[in-house]
Amino acid sequence: MAGIERKCPKFIRFLFASMANYLSNADRPTEKIRCPVHGFIHYSKNERAFIDHPTFRRLRNVRQLALTCYVYPGAMHSRFEHSLGVMEMATRAFDALATKHEKAIAGELSKLPELQSDVLVRGRQVVRMLAMLHDVGHPAFSHAAESVLPLKDHEEVSIYVIKKVLGPMLDERFFPGMSDLLVRLMEKKPEVTFLRQFVVSEIDMDRTDYLRRDSLHCGVDYGHFDFHRLIEALTVIENPESKQVQIGLERGGEHIFEALILARYQMNTQVYLHRIRRIYDYYLTAYMKSWGKEHYLTTEDVLEYDDMDLLSLMKTESKADGPRSDLARRIVERNHHRMIFETGDSADVFTMRKTKNAFEKLKDEFQDVDLVIDVGDASIHKQIVSSDVKEDPNWDPLYVADRDGSSPKPIGAQSKILSTIPKTFTNVRVYASSATRNLSQVKAAMERQMAG
Repeated sequence: MAGIERKCPKFIRFLFASMANYLSNADRPTEKIRCPVHGFIHYSKNERAFIDHPTFRRLRNVRQLALTCYVYPGAMHSRFEHSLGVMEMATRAFDALATKHEKAIAGELSKLPELQSDVLVRGRQVVRMLAMLHDVGHPAFSHAAESVLPLKDHEEVSIYVIKKVLGPMLDERFFPGMSDLLVRLMEKKPEVTFLRQFVVSEIDMDRTDYLRRDSLHCGVDYGHFDFHRLIEALTVIENPESKQVQIGLERGGEHIFEALILARYQMNTQVYLHRIRRIYDYYLTAYMKSWGKEHYLTTEDVLEYDDMDLLSLMKTESKADGPRSDLARRIVERNHHRMIFETGDSADVFTMRKTKNAFEKLKDEFQDVDLVIDVGDASIHKQIVSSDVKEDPNWDPLYVADRDGSSPKPIGAQSKILSTIPKTFTNVRVYASSATRNLSQVKAAMERQMAG
């Protein structure tokens, strides 16, 4: 063992330290669970207390992709397994960076009052809990219910959970101030940017996990990229403008980032914005807007329901006459509107306007047909590329640097591929449903309107 340590002293020193200096014996990773993406995920007895907590356990019955299983039958995976997967990936990223940049990371984290002692050990535990709890506030059917939440969005609900529900338990089992630090991370306070980047950033472990996990369960290859190489290519740099420490990529690692962005683009076009998934998202959103106004009166109410509860209610409502009966029947019986027109994935503002005008004329011409218009859009990346002619206010700068973190340069200035992948895209679709009319007539009329 001494021989190995002499060959790679820094790596071995940190590895042994990370395996030995846990906050307590209850923080040793003695528990494990099998994951179809990552193999075994190890966790501690203290972490298990949160995994088994009813508020987190609820995520077992909140599907990661809502009703995407109506298109891809295997997409039955949950926010629960995804959250554990993000914890595993964020830990691997933290450990990989700490072996290479122990001093820089310790220096950055020690600026936080909660991490003055046992800086790397506490910092690592914070990253794990942030990753585990980042989605704990998702309502039933996730994003379909965002518009009717008592708080702004699911992140606000997650903050509520960390602060009000799990706060005392976090501080008692780990260290004083853990819950407050997690809240600041969720609130995106500038002093915690570096820690937050492990879970939420352009190269975060959240999207790394869900791209891999979603593609696996959907049975598609679009989300595959070499995430092992991504973690190996991580480095720590000082932002040339803000002078803040942040996560970057070692030179040569830009190619794996390109692969990640391409995977994100393909998963959005082929899975997340699939025409049938989108129409069921439309039903879910409409249903939750109606139902949520009656039942999501407090944040505690949000935490009482999961997908299984709502699907059971829909089944009941589908058999009766009520304000949501038609929506419930369409969801329960999988009887959806049919798409009669789409713009494709690069609809510009003029195409969008023309499509919306044509839709309004179609409604006047076919008043006996139930018509729906859907605008699906997605953000793929937030890098400024060489073809940009103006500043991007949403820029999330990712830098490529030498192995030691020196000479950082924006990745968009170095990558030719990024400039060919759209940063955002929009697809406008029109759907129709009628029990009496042949929809080919409606489709032909819509096409004439767009051609005119």
